[in-house]
Amino acid sequence: MGVYDRDYYREEQQPPGIQFSGRMMVTNLVIVTAAVFLVNMFTRDNWLMNTLAAEPSVVVKPWLLWKLVTYGFAHDPEQIRHIFWNMLGLWIFGRDVEMVYGRKEFLRIYLFTLVLGSLLWCLREYFAADPQPGLWGASGAVTAIVLLFVFHYPKRTILLFFVLPAPAWVLGVIIIGGNMYHTLFMPNTENVAFDVHLVGAAFAICYYRFGWNIGRMLPGSGGTRFSLSRLKPRPKLKIHDPDERCEKQDEEADRLLEKVGREGMDSLTSKERRALEDYSRRMRQKHQ
Repeated sequence: MGVYDRDYYREEQQPPGIQFSGRMMVTNLVIVTAAVFLVNMFTRDNWLMNTLAAEPSVVVKPWLLWKLVTYGFAHDPEQIRHIFWNMLGLWIFGRDVEMVYGRKEFLRIYLFTLVLGSLLWCLREYFAADPQPGLWGASGAVTAIVLLFVFHYPKRTILLFFVLPAPAWVLGVIIIGGNMYHTLFMPNTENVAFDVHLVGAAFAICYYRFGWNIGRMLPGSGGTRFSLSRLKPRPKLKIHDPDERCEKQDEEADRLLEKVGREGMDSLTSKERRALEDYSRRMRQKHQ
């Protein structure tokens, strides 16, 4: 059974018919971002990109707070590699992350990280002696998505630079180490906001480590209010929850099925074979 057939994913599906939101959220984000880039080509002096960009004055002009989000859909019109690498990274790694968290929570993660990164950047530049005029790009949010992929699939083999096979955790080390190095020792080179990338990385670490869920943190979600207790790590001892146990079994089954697809049934250990058989038996019983 595919991940889209599961109960927790079906709850987020849209009504029948032609729906823009019927696609994966990753696809929607890539389409919108690419469309903004293309439309800007027909504007004078990159008017659209400059309008969407975040700017330091946002911190004293609350009517411009929308720019804390829109800058993530604007990219350097003079360098196509800016949007290309961001959208490629989002597409490659974001689909697996969306399958873990669902469409709505994935969008919340993406937008929240955009706001967090741009807000801290605006505060920094507002008090800087020589502030930058504006901020473009979704790099901070994409960094968060890539690292969430790394945390969930640290041993999955990826191709670094499309050439070198390596476990995903190596990419995580490169991302964090590279951005820390540039932030500390080369902050003014390449005109890149490396600290915004680190904001995305820090959020991803906390989100995964503490088991956050932005949807559940929102006021009024599930009839509960936001509490600082939601920011604490999940307790190691939990009350038995059959639904949670089944969800974990489903995730493990997905991992094993992917492994079979890559390496064949012979690659499974006896323990993994039993787990897959248990999953198959449970699915048959569920549909009888």
